[in-house]
Amino acid sequence: MRNQTSEMPTAAEGARLPPYQPRTSLGKRLWEIRGQIMASGERPLGWDEIEKEVSEQRNDPGLEK
Repeated sequence: MRNQTSEMPTAAEGARLPPYQPRTSLGKRLWEIRGQIMASGERPLGWDEIEKEVSEQRNDPGLEK
């Protein structure tokens, strides 16, 4: 069995992506965006950070924890 972590992209290997093939146009676009984020060296947001950002953009304090 191959080691999955060795196939994940790193900031230094920005162009190398794991063997995943999106099935929809949205999936393809999101995968491209993910690749750009990984290549930039920026850390992807966690779920809590995503919820906070969405809440701030919507001016909805109800979503903030």
